[in-house]
Amino acid sequence: MPGEYIVSGPIIYGDDFELKEGYVVINGSKVKEVGFERCDSDIKGLICPAFINAHTHVGDSLVKDLPYMPLAELVAPPDGLKHRILDAASRDEISNGIRSTLDDMMRTGTCHCIDFRENGAAGASLLKSAAGKRATVLGRPAPGDAIEDVLRECDGVGISSTRDLPGEVLHAVVENAKKSRKIVGIHAGELNRKDIKTAIEIMPDFLVHMTHAIAPDIQKAADRNIPVVVCPRSNAMTGVGLPPVKRMREGGAPLALGTDNVMLNSPDMLREMEWVTKLFLHDDAYTLKMATLNAARLARLEKRKGSILPGKDADLLVFDTGSDTFKSSQNLLSTIVRRARPDDISYFITEGKVWRNSSRRS
Repeated sequence: MPGEYIVSGPIIYGDDFELKEGYVVINGSKVKEVGFERCDSDIKGLICPAFINAHTHVGDSLVKDLPYMPLAELVAPPDGLKHRILDAASRDEISNGIRSTLDDMMRTGTCHCIDFRENGAAGASLLKSAAGKRATVLGRPAPGDAIEDVLRECDGVGISSTRDLPGEVLHAVVENAKKSRKIVGIHAGELNRKDIKTAIEIMPDFLVHMTHAIAPDIQKAADRNIPVVVCPRSNAMTGVGLPPVKRMREGGAPLALGTDNVMLNSPDMLREMEWVTKLFLHDDAYTLKMATLNAARLARLEKRKGSILPGKDADLLVFDTGSDTFKSSQNLLSTIVRRARPDDISYFITEGKVWRNSSRRS
């Protein structure tokens, strides 16, 4: 839908996620205006910020639903099953898998992801060419790569664990990334807590998983204002346990939400939010922030994405409040987080471009 147009209905507005009746004027790729009176428009429904997936491995999309097996055998570099599969795959196979997953994300409401990308500079370049602006790419050096070459292709580094790199290499990677003003993300505490202390010590921009974090670990991360991305469905799938999400929230660590490896888990943020709010937080508004604004902050995109405000990118979801899911809802935001499905999304709008959701039942 080119030019200027209006979307009207209840709006989850601003960084505080207030629910207000009104309208959003979209001009080009941006939100031009938000008003708070009733307005007729061609596009109507519950207007919500599009999701930002704070942790993915979309390069692993070429094969899905592998056997249940120990985490290290599945994903540990360099010889885990996923690495053997990726090493044997062609560039086209990997690229096609990435594009398919990005399309799947769009149909389930995600406009952007923060991706940990293997295979060095070449892997990062492949993802950039497939995803364009839809991904923040955090790479890591492959054998023979210089960190400078990787950083030229990436928005930062995504480190598998402090245990997977010699200390001097780890510190060189982190130091180079920080000097280049790039993002540093790192897995920590997924299988056990042995790498949590060293992960916190490098002062990353964020930690991923912290499944086995205990109170002192949480306090250290909170004291240093280091955010944590949790991926509970993935942790359940790999059998490593469930992250202490409530204790992290209560301890003051900023939280965001990811779906992790596409080999293991669908990149559906609606499913992930339902898990988090029901199993851990019982706080629907904060759970939605984990999937939107908090994730945008990790990608350094909060001035453009993650909430609905004039001047930000027009990345919006329009939910059908007349669907069976939303009938009798006592809290529209809570219904999105607790029970909404992809077929409840009438329209997906990203940078002003409108897609009618083809998965909807008519």
